[in-house]
Amino acid sequence: MENNLTIPEPTNEMVLRVSQVRRSAKKLALTTDEERRKALFSMADALTSKSKEIVEANIADVEKAKADGLKEALLSRLKLNESKLKGAIEGVRQVSQLPDPIGLSQLKRELDSGLNLQRLTVPLGVLGVIFEARPDAVIQIASLAIRSGNGALLKGGSEATLSNKKIIT
Repeated sequence: MENNLTIPEPTNEMVLRVSQVRRSAKKLALTTDEERRKALFSMADALTSKSKEIVEANIADVEKAKADGLKEALLSRLKLNESKLKGAIEGVRQVSQLPDPIGLSQLKRELDSGLNLQRLTVPLGVLGVIFEARPDAVIQIASLAIRSGNGALLKGGSEATLSNKKIIT
């Protein structure tokens, strides 16, 4: 069976964006636990202050998706009402309270005299995540990336474009 799948070359804009995220991820990986906690609280506060705008953008996304004939299961995932948004914001605050995941010693053994083996947790670098019509995923993935000291490139479904843009701005 012949594979006709072709992978497109990245655009210059994409290469630039990836480079920027990688540089930012290196800086984020060096932040303290307290700095990352504060960033998450700031994120939660910003989302709270823009809740009305986010919900309004989501209503527009849902209306367009209905008009385009999006299946009911995807419409259900797309909807981000005030209650669901509050839950997502509370989730950001909860993530900020998790133990610092960076620098944990998970394994430490002396293999031989003067030869020690140690496994430490470290940030991965940049996470690339593609997801469908779930604007709350932007919030969840971003908060986990920040907490773990990683950069993130997120690609949400086109059905949630307005919602996703309002969440990240």
